[in-house]
Amino acid sequence: MTGGRALTFDYDPLRPDPPPGPAADLLGALRRFASDSRKWPGTTATRILLDDVRKVFHSVHRPGYKDELPDAVLLARLTELVTAEAIGWSAGTVRERYRLPRHITLTPVKSSVRLKRPAPVWYSELRGVAPYWDSGTEKIQAAYEALNAWLHAGDYGSMEIPWRERAMRIFGQHPFFQQHKHPAEKVLDKFSARPVFSDLSELYRLTRSFAVDLPLLTKTFPRVVELGKEAGFHPVEGGRGLLVVENSTTYWSIAKRLDSISHDLGYIAWGIGWNFASSIASIAPAHDVSHIRYFGDLDPAGLRIPLRANTRISGSHIPEVLPAVELYDSLLQLGVPGRVPPRERNVSRAEAERLASWLAPHQRPAAIDLMLSGQRLAQEWVGLDHLTSDHRWHRAIRFQGRAK
Repeated sequence: MTGGRALTFDYDPLRPDPPPGPAADLLGALRRFASDSRKWPGTTATRILLDDVRKVFHSVHRPGYKDELPDAVLLARLTELVTAEAIGWSAGTVRERYRLPRHITLTPVKSSVRLKRPAPVWYSELRGVAPYWDSGTEKIQAAYEALNAWLHAGDYGSMEIPWRERAMRIFGQHPFFQQHKHPAEKVLDKFSARPVFSDLSELYRLTRSFAVDLPLLTKTFPRVVELGKEAGFHPVEGGRGLLVVENSTTYWSIAKRLDSISHDLGYIAWGIGWNFASSIASIAPAHDVSHIRYFGDLDPAGLRIPLRANTRISGSHIPEVLPAVELYDSLLQLGVPGRVPPRERNVSRAEAERLASWLAPHQRPAAIDLMLSGQRLAQEWVGLDHLTSDHRWHRAIRFQGRAK
């Protein structure tokens, strides 16, 4: 964050997960199996028989070499989880080539006795939270802890920005909201904890933010703003470029800025996540689109979207989808990584390199490292305040003299 400072939190779950990787993916799948099939609350140990362990393993395992034996791989994964104290296993083993345990035991991930978490030193305008603290859930306490720390830090910036962008700054550095189940930008989704989060007008005032309605799919810019003589780019007669933005809030912020800066865009589109991979085919010759730039989340799913879009339009009249390089530069500069969903954590180096090859060469090493570590950067880190104060991203929407 430009001009910001890192916040630290004392957050210690009962039993941290193993590092991202195949063993952690198997552990997550085993826990989901126990929760779904047995209503396992996570507060006690629970046993899973080998037949069920094998079924769960095959649901998440991605075979490697042709001569790789599944039972050998499963034994290695279970051994890693035993070492991490995430599971235990039976003393008896099956009479097969690989001595797999007859059952495994998931260790508890939650305390059966809720420990009283000490309240923070409250910021003056959050003192009303104190009566609600002890009865709050883990998520509620983490949310108030993050909001309180952000208010104490005083890193408000000079302007109001959309709520999801502000939420990244407030909650994105707290470990609880770096988990894939609790993404920072979506804190308010189905969340109305008293007294502050239930009063949106007060929350927006306190955090210098505002709500953004879901946009229409496109916005047209029939002409560009005249450039001054000192500008490094020449004006064009009319914009013919298309910028596609994956998420709605970032779409809104960029569209807001385009009203007051020069650019070569004829259109800006909200990609609506995966929908863009098919909706791109609706671009007709009459739209006269000369260039397409794309900006999305920096994670495996976010990079697959433009690659699949390019596959969809291959050989057609539609220009190739290229990265909005300077916007991705901003994301790599500003973003604090969060965890990807379990299904995205087992990305091979070859797949990470393939996905990153769509980005500019100087961005690929950081993107590969991010994917191999099971982390992601949400595009909401590039907020309205940055788009207003930093002009380097303008090159992403000016195409004259640049390759198509």
